[in-house]
Amino acid sequence: MELFNVLESMISLNQRHRDEIAELVEIRNYKKNEKFLLKGDPCSVIGFVIQGSFRYIMDMDDNDRTFDFSVENEFISDYYGILQSKPASFEIIANQSSRVACLPTERVLALFDQDMVYQKIGRTIAETEFCRHHERLISLMYHSPQKRYEDLMNTMPESVLKLPQHLLANYLGITKETLSRIRSRKAR
Repeated sequence: MELFNVLESMISLNQRHRDEIAELVEIRNYKKNEKFLLKGDPCSVIGFVIQGSFRYIMDMDDNDRTFDFSVENEFISDYYGILQSKPASFEIIANQSSRVACLPTERVLALFDQDMVYQKIGRTIAETEFCRHHERLISLMYHSPQKRYEDLMNTMPESVLKLPQHLLANYLGITKETLSRIRSRKAR
């Protein structure tokens, strides 16, 4: 399973660690637009996207605002909500038919307390997410829409790039019209 390859890239796992993690994993399939996490719910599951992609949305004045994506070989959760013991302030929705390795949050957190190997995995995942969110914040604050679009084209898989234009524009913090202009300039 790809989950183990990603974890092995962080730290060497022995068979006991692999067995303990495998015992927690439940593979779930999500249909397009099915919700992985509902606003107001606690994040009781940490997911690892095996196939497909998800978008993170917040409702802003009766408009959904896409602020993040999780794609294949990435984790999905409300990490902030887990750390702060707060219910989710956003939703996570499948962009297409997706397959996820799901692990119960409480059991994963118990593993972190049990063994330094799990602590290192947790720390590495948290550091990776922090860096990803930091880069996103810098991009939104300081990069032009053109640069944000180019970065998106270079970092997201084809499946995300095929999403409706309004979702991509929303994620980039621009209008559909601006995205259309950027795309037509790129096509020339």
